[in-house]
Amino acid sequence: MRIKVKSSVLFGFLQRFVRGFGRHSAVLAQSLSGFRSISVSARTCARQQGVSQRKMKSSVVLRNFFAAAVLLLSPWMVAAAEPVGKVLFAIGDARLAADGTRIKKDDTIAAGQVVVTGSNGHVHLRFVDDAFVSVRPNSRLQVEQYVYDEREPKNNRVRFSLSQGVARLITGKAGQSAKDNFRLNTPVAAIGIRGTDFLVQAQDAVTRVAVQQGAILVAPFSENCARDALGPCGGGLSSQLTGSLTGRYLEIAPDSKPVLQTLAPGKTKDVFGFPRPEEPKVNTPEGRAVSADASAGGLVWGRWSDHAAVPAGYELLGKNEALVLYRAEGAVALPQSGTVNFMPVEAVGMSRGSDGTLKSAYVTSPTLSVNFNNQTYDTAFTWNSGDRSMRMRSSGSVSDAGRFVANHGASNVVISGGLNNAGDEAAYVFMRRLVGDDAYGLIRFQK
Repeated sequence: MRIKVKSSVLFGFLQRFVRGFGRHSAVLAQSLSGFRSISVSARTCARQQGVSQRKMKSSVVLRNFFAAAVLLLSPWMVAAAEPVGKVLFAIGDARLAADGTRIKKDDTIAAGQVVVTGSNGHVHLRFVDDAFVSVRPNSRLQVEQYVYDEREPKNNRVRFSLSQGVARLITGKAGQSAKDNFRLNTPVAAIGIRGTDFLVQAQDAVTRVAVQQGAILVAPFSENCARDALGPCGGGLSSQLTGSLTGRYLEIAPDSKPVLQTLAPGKTKDVFGFPRPEEPKVNTPEGRAVSADASAGGLVWGRWSDHAAVPAGYELLGKNEALVLYRAEGAVALPQSGTVNFMPVEAVGMSRGSDGTLKSAYVTSPTLSVNFNNQTYDTAFTWNSGDRSMRMRSSGSVSDAGRFVANHGASNVVISGGLNNAGDEAAYVFMRRLVGDDAYGLIRFQK
């Protein structure tokens, strides 16, 4: 039995079908109108070429009907996707790109959606894994993919795309537990993370990245760095930037190795815009409490005071007059062989005056090498404050308990710290007496 269906009936059905999609019905109806035009054009072309109406109906109308049904439902399926985050804060010109809907506090965000801000727009997003994203003015950010599996971290998938403007990202549990499955793309570069709070400025031909805490690995797109991949890109064009490089940022152009640039004091806002006061504060020693969250490796640090109490489940690993470092309690099982060149993930520098007042300084070029064959370590860094810059170094042994024991004859700075229980993370606080202000700080490393 042959069933005859007129094209007008099919399109009438689709028109009635899309009316139930609320704010998306206008977009769907516009697309439907386009498909009607395609069908009319196809019939006209068929008549001109002498093709029978029966063949035309079976080959053109039905194909267009099913194509329309699939493509028309695509925006709805994105809109109906399971939320992966919510809006914490929204002000000014802030909307969704799909239909121009204004974004407001407590709205949900789903994978596939694009946040667009105007000249006065700010949007703050909190995701299901506690990640935070700030979309600053004149920006366009897409949540391309967001999968968080608390039980099976290897299944985590996170990818953003910042096509223009400025965004700040603080990675959550998905990125922290599966760093090789996190990516932020810009028009020219791929950015991977190592547990990070970072700023990105995206333009068509250049990307700029600054790290406030942790570390990132960035590379321009190439044959070895695909846009649709996850995680950081390696190779000769990739570069790493850590939060220890205060006042520095990487500038990336197409097909070129990133270039390290210097921000003049107080000029960060000229490149990365003005943060709203509602954004989370950058983790600085002035505001850090001893009870701050432990890192994944079981090391936690904060400001030292005579009244500081050891957090429950931790033991003292290092301290000086300004800072204190704790390690999770438990057996220490260090590797028995091999040499590890650790990667810096956090560094804080300070200067301390004779009255005990702490002032901002910064640390650059930190290195740490541990030889587990003979249980020795070697570390170095540059401490910077004002117009002073001093290279500091310490070498010594690693005790069976994973603590650093300095060889004072081979060291020009006092450090106090060591390895975590598994030997894959390390940290120390440091101090050196100087003429005028003294040097203090902390550096944390990961394998």
